[in-house]
Amino acid sequence: MQAAELLKSYLFRYGAENGIEFDVGLYSDAELFLKEYKKEYPAIVFLDIELPNIDGLTAARLLREQDSSVVIIFVTKMVQYAAKGYEVDALDFLVKPVKYPEFVMKMPRAVNIARMNEGAGIFVPVNNGFYRVAVDKILFVEIMGHSLKYRLADRVVEARGTLKKVQKVLEGHGFIRCNSCYLVNTRYIDSVQGYQVNIKGFSLKISQPRRKEFMKELMDIYLGSGQV
Repeated sequence: MQAAELLKSYLFRYGAENGIEFDVGLYSDAELFLKEYKKEYPAIVFLDIELPNIDGLTAARLLREQDSSVVIIFVTKMVQYAAKGYEVDALDFLVKPVKYPEFVMKMPRAVNIARMNEGAGIFVPVNNGFYRVAVDKILFVEIMGHSLKYRLADRVVEARGTLKKVQKVLEGHGFIRCNSCYLVNTRYIDSVQGYQVNIKGFSLKISQPRRKEFMKELMDIYLGSGQV
């Protein structure tokens, strides 16, 4: 628990320096953590790969069955295993013994994404009423003619409206325009290659006039200066 106590002290120090209040829980056993886990409770999970009974990678896979969006950061002495984090959509990893400057480098991105995942929902107008969509479940929003399509991982919600109005509604939740047709959730971006942004199997075009601003907004969010 010594490493956990150190991270706890780092969180409180970082919070004091950046005006953020953290509520921290410590677990030495992954089984107990998973048993007591509540989706609405942790925003960021620091997970040691070396744990008794259930190792950190297995625990992360089980955690993802309960929560697909919580931020996971692995803590490990075995850097070779940290690379497996992509299998469970881990955000990053820290190498023990963790130094405060390294910790500080990881936190802005983690905090920004955690804020995006706060569980906000929006009501979108559909035929004969409205449909509530969880913001953190939206991969991207597409407009075709006068029809909006909210692309979620498991379905598409079609609605009326304009992309400009949707962008205003989603302001502060990590969504940015890559062209005149798409508003993308930066939480789900897998890669940017040239003029293509890849999101969970979808390859969307970044328009030439938008690319510079798109990259700037993306870096602002992930480096901690975005307004999220």
